[in-house]
Amino acid sequence: MIIPARKTIVACEIFTDELRAILPPEGDIDLVWLPVALHTDIGRLEREIERTLLLCRTGGAADLFVLYGGACSPSLDAILKKYNAVRPEAGNCLDVLLGSLKAEAEAERAFVLTPGWIRAWPSIMEAMGWEAIDVRMNLGRYEGIIVYDAGLKPLTDEETIGFFDLTERYVDVRPLGLEHFAGVMKRLLNGNRSRAR
Repeated sequence: MIIPARKTIVACEIFTDELRAILPPEGDIDLVWLPVALHTDIGRLEREIERTLLLCRTGGAADLFVLYGGACSPSLDAILKKYNAVRPEAGNCLDVLLGSLKAEAEAERAFVLTPGWIRAWPSIMEAMGWEAIDVRMNLGRYEGIIVYDAGLKPLTDEETIGFFDLTERYVDVRPLGLEHFAGVMKRLLNGNRSRAR
């Protein structure tokens, strides 16, 4: 007989490295990953989140947590309510990971990413049907790219140069501590959603 974990986190795979780094290696938390490229189609993202939550509930998951932000989908909170699931009170994954660092980077007129986003970019381009020119047009309003890297799987020089070549924007890689993210997740998993920011 399989005894379900007490807690299940349904998360965008953009959090894979960082979430695994802050959670205890052995514990009572199941992780269910959804592809990053779902962000390119809100309807598909919503359907996949709902399908996954239904599968988790019918599979016996007791406490459901969803690691997406409110800006990922206008219907997200209604879907979560249906399955009695909760999420951090954040706009998106970068708010959850970075906290105030995101606003600081945006004040520099920079497009903010993590190594996971850089690595997901080809799948996003494919889902959007974008070529390099489309990327440059969409990122043209930014002065540069800031990549916050927690050092778990650092970008290689080739990845950094490749993203510079793609975007034609300077790529500034900065260190990221995981204290903010760990605090958000601790508050969320302990039931204090209103303070999970």
